[in-house]
Amino acid sequence: MELRKLFEIQDELDLYIEKIHPREEGEKRLEEKILALQTELGEIANEWRQFKFWSNDRKPRTEQLLEEYVDGLHFVLSIGLEESKRYGQSVPIMIGLPEKLTPIHYETTIQQFNYLFFEIGRLYDSVTLHEVATDTEVEEAYENIIRMFIGLGEKLGFREEQIIEAYTRKNRINHERQENGY
Repeated sequence: MELRKLFEIQDELDLYIEKIHPREEGEKRLEEKILALQTELGEIANEWRQFKFWSNDRKPRTEQLLEEYVDGLHFVLSIGLEESKRYGQSVPIMIGLPEKLTPIHYETTIQQFNYLFFEIGRLYDSVTLHEVATDTEVEEAYENIIRMFIGLGEKLGFREEQIIEAYTRKNRINHERQENGY
């Protein structure tokens, strides 16, 4: 997946949101973004539905699933931008992400979700200094998240073009929401 362009589009949205909703003193926006990503990941799982062994309705809700996936992608990209600013860069690829990332795939979609939740938690732990973490550990956790998230999209059956189109559409909606006082 071509990430550079998506990071640039996300950076425009993040800067616009920062202008409308400036950070308050002491606000830990990165922590908020990590929680938002975990929330979106849960919403993706909820629309996927196949883990719901207690339900007769386990068919994925494809349209909502793609929308939730790109909502999650917004936060994956935004977290990378947030972290890259520590290094004085505007695009995370400049701090070590390769131009083309190889997705990480686990055997099952359940494993894909669970390990992605785990890796997001590891990133949270690293960036909030609950553990003594090096920049390399933070970068490694973030790279794993983005590779696992891309792998999740593939496991869910989404094509790259589909994701980019849905992301671009949702990004426009997010700009409109900000303009309308969301």
